[in-house]
Amino acid sequence: MEETRPSSLDSLDCLVPTTVSMEGSGDGPLSGLSFVAKDLFAVEGHTSSFGHSRWRSTHEPAASTARVIRDLLDAGADLSGMAKMDQLAYSLIGDVGEGRAPLNSADPSVYCGGSSSGSASAVAGSLVDFALGTDTAGSIRVPAAVCGIFGIRPTHGSISTEGVLPLAPSFDVPGILAGDANTLAKVFSAITTQSSGRQTAHRVVMATDLFDMADRQTAQVGLEVGETIAGTTGHSLENIDIRAFSDSDVGAVFARLQGREIWEHHGDWVDDNFGVLDDDVRARLERCRLLSLDSERQQDADLEFMREFRRQFAEVVEPGTVVVLPVVPEHGPKRTWTHQQSVEFRAGCLRLTAPAGMVGAPQVVWNTRVPLGRHIGIGLMTAPHGDHLLLNLLKDLSNNLPEIRD
Repeated sequence: MEETRPSSLDSLDCLVPTTVSMEGSGDGPLSGLSFVAKDLFAVEGHTSSFGHSRWRSTHEPAASTARVIRDLLDAGADLSGMAKMDQLAYSLIGDVGEGRAPLNSADPSVYCGGSSSGSASAVAGSLVDFALGTDTAGSIRVPAAVCGIFGIRPTHGSISTEGVLPLAPSFDVPGILAGDANTLAKVFSAITTQSSGRQTAHRVVMATDLFDMADRQTAQVGLEVGETIAGTTGHSLENIDIRAFSDSDVGAVFARLQGREIWEHHGDWVDDNFGVLDDDVRARLERCRLLSLDSERQQDADLEFMREFRRQFAEVVEPGTVVVLPVVPEHGPKRTWTHQQSVEFRAGCLRLTAPAGMVGAPQVVWNTRVPLGRHIGIGLMTAPHGDHLLLNLLKDLSNNLPEIRD
């Protein structure tokens, strides 16, 4: 391991102040590829920031390297550095990490999205071939969508979390960001425990209720994506209403379940260091504290909601069903936004990202550039363990989707 200060990558402000690099095995399926890792993956001898210098100063260097990083090095990839992230991995904006916010090369007026902001910045700026991040409530999917790159939130449990700092373990999963679909698929295959057996799409559906939450241009691109997938797989495009699964807001229940786990794992440290955190992060952590005090009846009701949602999801989204859905509700998060606009954007994202998180399902992000320079990310989701199906569709989309029109 070589410990260095950011140099050429520093133009994007995407690396932590003291970073590390490691050479891969030099021989393997990822030989010649470089990557950065979100600064919550352990590297022997390196102290993670977890998005804040106070975390680094209150913790010891890692005694060993995270399993997923070891797997990538063994596959031949080179670790170029440790990427900035939002504080405690608890944001979808990309503006509350250590130091200046990473640059979004796809649109400098927009933050990179969080919490895997530095990882997305490094890929979008073509400084590395791919990046490791994590996704609990959208921290791979949102940055991929707003930075004009590709990403995968894998099936929960399909990539090792050994040596990865948790946010809410029931929903946390390591994920990958890449500049193209082929690299994304190659990296996933190198680190997953999942079989790569041939998977085929049997049904293609549009999450129409979720597209109602997105802007017109995103809905148009989503329809073209759905029609292209349906055409290439020989199926007609159907509609589905995810909100019909329940009478409650999936995002709200997900946020409560997530919040209680966050407090269970980090409450003591937050109490001791509350004052150094960003105001916005503090407000959400205070809500986590209050959620931890909920009655047993309320907590049981939320867990039962999750079980029922998973049951109904499994009935509708069977293996081989591909759901097309938006990733973010609008073009953003913009650096000029007010605090309230960022709050509303985050809430809108959570309504879109919660379904996959609630059931542990895989979701990939496909990206295209539309007229006037804007990038639009569209999500593809399927039943758990259908990751390879989505990655194959992502590669097909890159070859077959017609030009997007304004």
